[in-house]
Amino acid sequence: MINKTIIFPITVALMLFAIIGISSACSCINLENTEAKLENAQYVFTGEVINVEVSGQQYNEMQEITVKIINTFKPSQFPEPVNMKIYATKDTGANCGYNFQNGKEYLIYAYLEENKFTTNSCMGNSLLIKSQEEIKELNKLTNSTNNNPPVVEPIKSNIFTKFFNWIRNLFS
Repeated sequence: MINKTIIFPITVALMLFAIIGISSACSCINLENTEAKLENAQYVFTGEVINVEVSGQQYNEMQEITVKIINTFKPSQFPEPVNMKIYATKDTGANCGYNFQNGKEYLIYAYLEENKFTTNSCMGNSLLIKSQEEIKELNKLTNSTNNNPPVVEPIKSNIFTKFFNWIRNLFS
C-alpha cells in the first residue's frame, strides 16, 4: 500500500511543474495562413544569414542578424540595401524569440520597431527549404515572381522530431 503522505507532495510537485512550464512558454496568436502572415508583417523577404552577433544576458540575449536579401515580397518598394540588419531576441522557450543560424536561408516576416527591423517566432519565420508552398502563395498574393527558387530538400523526420514538434506545439 502506498503511503498518502508521499502521494500528495508528489502530485502537488507535478502540478506545479506543469503550471510553471505552461506559464513560462511563449504564447502568441498563431497566424494560420500565408495571407494572415503577410497582412501582419510590414516586411516579407527571403534571405541568407551571413552573420549573427549575440549580446545581452542569458535569457535576454539579442541577436543582430545580417541577412543577404534573396527575394522581396512586401512592400513593393523594398529598402535599398542588399545586406540588411534584423534584430530578434534569442529563443529560450519563454520569450517568443527566434534563433537564426549563420549560413542558412530563411523566409522572414518583420516589422519596424524603433527604426530597427525586428522579428520573432510569432511572425511566422521559417527555413527556406521548408517554405516552398508558402513562397508559391506569396508569389500569388503579391504578384511577384521568385526568379531563383531554392532547391527543395526532403524534410527528414523521425519519431524524435515528431515528438519534440508535438511538445513545442503543445506549449505554443
